[in-house]
Amino acid sequence: MTLFVAFGLPGTMFSWGTAALEAIAREVFGDCDTVEVETLPELQEAWRNRTGKAMIVTSHYPDQELCAFLMRTRAPYLVFTEGVMDALNWLSQTTGTTDIPLVRAMSASIACISQIRSHPMIVAVQRQKMGPVQIHRILGHFCRTLGINLSKEGIVRCLEKLGTDFSRPKPDLSRIPTFEESAKMLDAHYMAPGTEYEGISPEIRAIALDVLKPLDGSIMRTPIRQMIWPLQTFLLADKEGANIVNEIELVGRARCVIYGPYFHLPPGEWTARFSLRIDNEIYGQIFTIEIHNSELLSKIRIRPSQTGSFIAEAQFLVERAKEPIEIRLFTESGAIEGSIAHWSVELIPDEDSGTDARFEKADHYPEKNVASALAISAESKEASQASAQ
Repeated sequence: MTLFVAFGLPGTMFSWGTAALEAIAREVFGDCDTVEVETLPELQEAWRNRTGKAMIVTSHYPDQELCAFLMRTRAPYLVFTEGVMDALNWLSQTTGTTDIPLVRAMSASIACISQIRSHPMIVAVQRQKMGPVQIHRILGHFCRTLGINLSKEGIVRCLEKLGTDFSRPKPDLSRIPTFEESAKMLDAHYMAPGTEYEGISPEIRAIALDVLKPLDGSIMRTPIRQMIWPLQTFLLADKEGANIVNEIELVGRARCVIYGPYFHLPPGEWTARFSLRIDNEIYGQIFTIEIHNSELLSKIRIRPSQTGSFIAEAQFLVERAKEPIEIRLFTESGAIEGSIAHWSVELIPDEDSGTDARFEKADHYPEKNVASALAISAESKEASQASAQ
């Protein structure tokens, strides 16, 4: 039984890449199961229920436990990526989502997949670097990486499944399409790189540039740059979660004023830099700012002494990339006047932190591939259950 692992951002590169991997697997093994998982129990369940001689495991949103398991195995993993704005276009078309939840979903995929970026045997397949390369070269790269030998006839059949037309007399290499040509034939939601999808408004596109663009390439060990979570991505607690469109009123009892934005961050240590501008006197109001995922990550209190612009910082650690980040701003006392004219959060990564150090100390399975590790994992689980009985 052979198991292949393919992670990636939702998009044309992932769609084409898994189709190519399936073509290769079926050519070699005759049949193949393709399953999408997000957790280790889902992977184990799929393994127990396998029916074919090969299995392809895919994921856009692998959680911490699944990534930690895969980090302990010595096997090559394919990771399919493309420009985040191109991936955003594809995700919007396939899901029909065009608002903030679209940006949240893409931030989740980037953050989750970045958990395995330090694995020494990652094979990055990046759409941005394809250029005019013909697809037989990509298939050859896949086969060499995965230790697969295909006959010439097998390669031809794979190429035909990916859109190559060898039906005319004297077929030659000039008939093999490039990646973009092949993807256009296979992917119903194909858009050329750099195209702006009209279904996404300029406002959401601007937010995506602030939130997602700094993470572009972060899966492939590229240093993560700081990003901005702008005012428009937060929600008003007083108005049942309505988006903020102008200044934030403080008049009223002590309460949570704003919360959100439920974006995701790659694991590691982060600094949140809060920017506030207060145009009206608030007479010694104290603010509390909390950062949460499923638990409280950080909490600070600030007391602006006068009107004007203020900056405050809080450090926190992200360990579970799949959990969204929520920031809450509270007033500690009631107010009869006052407002916040500006609010934004800048997220700054600690360059020395991340997933690398956490996984360095993990014991490695001596086996050559994840299939063997899964078998060992299953045996260990059964043994522990028997011991408990």
